Amino acid sequence: MRHARRSELTSLHLIAGGMAGLVVLLFTYALILEASRITFTFSGIAVLHRSMPLLYLLDLFPFIGTASGFFLARHQSGLYKKMDSINQRRKENNMSVASMIRDLAADQVNTNFQNELIDDEIISSLQLLQQQMKENRESAIEAKVADRERTWTSEGLAAFGDLLRANAADEEKLGYGVISMLVKYLGINQGGFFVTRDEQSDRYLEMIACHAYDRKKFPDRKMSWGEGLIGAVAIEKQYFYTDRIPDNYLTITSGLGRANPRYLLIVPILLDDEVFGILELASFHEFPDHQIRFVERVAENTATTLNTMYNNLRTEALLRETQEQAAALRIKEEQVRKNIEELRNTQAEAARQSEQFISFTNTVNHTMIRAEYAPGGTLEYANTRFLRQLGYSGNREVEGKPIEMFIHTSDHAWFREMWERLSTGGPHFEGYMRHVTKLGKELWTMATYTSVRKEDGSVEKILFLAIDATSQKEESLNFESKVNALNALLPQAEFSTDGKILYANQLFEKVLYGAGDRILNSSIFDAVPLSDQERFNEIWEQLVAGKSFVGQVRMIEQSGEEKWILVNLSPVKDTYGEVQKIVFMGVDNTREKELELSLRDQNDQLRDAEQLLNVQALDLNNQVGELQRKRAADKMEMQQEVDRYSDILEHTPIPVIAVNNQGFVVMFNRASEKYFKLKKHSVMNQPGDRIFGKAQPEPLLAAFYLPGKQAIEADHREVTLLLPDRQSRKAIVSVIQTSSGKERIFTLLIHT
Repeated sequence: MRHARRSELTSLHLIAGGMAGLVVLLFTYALILEASRITFTFSGIAVLHRSMPLLYLLDLFPFIGTASGFFLARHQSGLYKKMDSINQRRKENNMSVASMIRDLAADQVNTNFQNELIDDEIISSLQLLQQQMKENRESAIEAKVADRERTWTSEGLAAFGDLLRANAADEEKLGYGVISMLVKYLGINQGGFFVTRDEQSDRYLEMIACHAYDRKKFPDRKMSWGEGLIGAVAIEKQYFYTDRIPDNYLTITSGLGRANPRYLLIVPILLDDEVFGILELASFHEFPDHQIRFVERVAENTATTLNTMYNNLRTEALLRETQEQAAALRIKEEQVRKNIEELRNTQAEAARQSEQFISFTNTVNHTMIRAEYAPGGTLEYANTRFLRQLGYSGNREVEGKPIEMFIHTSDHAWFREMWERLSTGGPHFEGYMRHVTKLGKELWTMATYTSVRKEDGSVEKILFLAIDATSQKEESLNFESKVNALNALLPQAEFSTDGKILYANQLFEKVLYGAGDRILNSSIFDAVPLSDQERFNEIWEQLVAGKSFVGQVRMIEQSGEEKWILVNLSPVKDTYGEVQKIVFMGVDNTREKELELSLRDQNDQLRDAEQLLNVQALDLNNQVGELQRKRAADKMEMQQEVDRYSDILEHTPIPVIAVNNQGFVVMFNRASEKYFKLKKHSVMNQPGDRIFGKAQPEPLLAAFYLPGKQAIEADHREVTLLLPDRQSRKAIVSVIQTSSGKERIFTLLIHT
């Protein structure tokens, strides 16, 4: 087709060239004939040729024009060929570029752009675009991963925040809640929660919670400060992460034959450079960086909660101590007031008391044992009752004798220490005292030793007053009768400090042993199961140290049946404070203990069910959050659509007014401003009568903007508008009603 077009173009150029040569020839002849005043005819032309033979050269003009047209057509044809070649090359280049762009649009960022038909500049631009698309895609992937990690971290911190607030007053619940949620949220195998303990000069880490293989474990680990990996983390105050867990490091296994975890993360619970505890986490899978940062955030929040908890406990203790001190201070103030009042009374009655002192001394001598000793311990005076009770006939037998002569030899050691303090002005002594009579018998008294001071404050003498304690024996007999009554109600026994049975009543024999001959050769440890021996040994050591024990103990009767006994074990001390024996009193509590164990199992089942419900609730919250985010995106998209249509209406050439169902203006476009000659800011969010006035004659317009109007059907009619300048104007209006949730929007279009 292009060849036919070029042939046609050549013919046209030949004809045009020939015609141009012919026109030039005729025009030249016309000029010459006119100049020669010869008529323009063929005969006139012939006459000119005869008179001027050179004119025959002019006859060649049509041929010259035809030849020029031929050469011009040939030149133009060559140009067309070149243009076709250039266009074909451009088309091929454009197709190649379009193909490459389609590859980029299809996200094929690894396409090879090396093509010798395309300009190097275009190739460079496409390669730059390809590199930017690669970087953008990688950035988008990284941003998506980072956003997912941020969402995961935010949801986790929110869940842990609720957990910490819910258990901010219970250390054990807080510890188990944190470690169990961490194990589940991170999808790891096991974890431990250690807290810092300070007892006098000893500082250590104690595990208070442990969760492994989807179940609660009972903590039983204590680590000295600086011991092992946990102690090192506590000292360095930096987290430790490794994929090479030392052999035998983990003591908790699944029990199903699975291998131990490979990865270990230890994070200090740190706040203001103070270590409140340690989080120990183990997993089969590697801990990503964002999980490590998340655990550090959880540890920091946990440290804040623990700090607040400990501060509250210390505050409560200080408050109680302050209240106790205040109460004691009030008591002391009252006592001081009373003492001052008594001092005044004493000063007023000093003379009378002085007179009564001799009478009082005589009375004391007749009712109490009385003696006076020098600070060195020698007796200076003894009254008649002292001599009579100790078996002496007169003062000459006792005066000048050392006081230790009247004290039992077994009491000499502690009595010397007491006397040394007393003789140097120390506090007085009051209590039971065992004396020795002249015949070597023991005499128990309720005695008082008091220092009598001189005016300079030094000790002048030691005053001894006492009464006979024989009546205490009667009370002892009364106590024995009460013990016999208890023997009839409760199993009772007495044990030596090494556990041998010294005495057992019939109820004790019936409950545990049953044979009187066998029981005397038995030990209390024989009635304790092997599994409880270690715990019972600890209880027994406390008893031997002088501490009582009340609690439940599992024991085995003679038939081999296990029983739970609610026992009261009390140490009995001698006068020197040493434990002589252990008294046992107990009640058979087997049925109650079995019921307690059953209830504990049920509570564990309920706790597991509660944890499952918490996990399901967390999943439900995640779904709700996803729905809320989707709803927000839809709402934003809808708002963008509304804004787009609002922008269209704003620039519409006809007046558009919209009010809500309360009659307030929500749309007033530019055409409305010109039509009503009102500014938009003066009517927006204002009642509709600001535009139309309250005297609007047209019912449709009154129903349009008045509050509380009924639903308006879509209408299109000609009405008479009363403008704000009181001019009337006819116009065709359209009213459209739309709904947005509970709100209705009424739109008025005025066709001018």
